Amino acid sequence: MENTVIEKIMLGKNLKASAKFGDNLIEGAICLDVLENPDVRRLAYEYNGKYYLNVKVVKRKEPNSFGKTHYLEIDKFVPATVTPVE
Repeated sequence: MENTVIEKIMLGKNLKASAKFGDNLIEGAICLDVLENPDVRRLAYEYNGKYYLNVKVVKRKEPNSFGKTHYLEIDKFVPATVTPVE
């Protein structure tokens, strides 16, 4: 896989603790359109016949103006021992 510098790719910006379960459950939505990006597709890989895309749930330094405390980011790490999806 070619080493390309890819900026941070946000998959979901507005995640927060659940009103019912608190910090035990982080809720939000992801943007499926991001998955069509060719840079993102190069980060997907196959392992044991299934397809994966690594993600990170990141806690914000402080909640935004809407009370959102976390965001979902695509992890750019792809294990060397798997087959990239092209």
